[in-house]
Amino acid sequence: MEFLIKQNLLLTIRALYFCVEEQWSILGRNHNITPAQQLVLFLLYTSNKKSLAPSELSDLGCWHSSTVSRLLKPLESNGMIKISPDKRPKYKEVMITSAGSQLVQELINSVGEMNSFPLKISQLTSQDIESFLDSSQKILDVNKSENFGKWFKQVKTGSY
Repeated sequence: MEFLIKQNLLLTIRALYFCVEEQWSILGRNHNITPAQQLVLFLLYTSNKKSLAPSELSDLGCWHSSTVSRLLKPLESNGMIKISPDKRPKYKEVMITSAGSQLVQELINSVGEMNSFPLKISQLTSQDIESFLDSSQKILDVNKSENFGKWFKQVKTGSY
């Protein structure tokens, strides 16, 4: 691949990430929760399992395991999640509580009302967006874990 294409891909992805992060932060301020904590709750909320191990959250959230530990503490103290010992020694399982599920629903409802979340895309056609998502999916398929790919393809949030 030509260097200029690599450069433009990197700069585009980085700029898009910061645009999304800005919108996500606005949403978080309205609900008193950080974007990363929102993602933890969303991962738990959309999981087909009753619980996820911290290592699974690390994989799905694209974080280091120490970051996951840091993110879980305030969510647990605020009653959004419950952390319990797993059947296996030295392992834990993380479950979303009813308060956490309620907050995710509030976040989903807020996102539905935000025209520019996660980005301002009204100038694009549905076909433009689908093309972007198809290309992005191909990139994710070779760069993320199989577990991430399975989660990504099955995630549904309901009415939205």
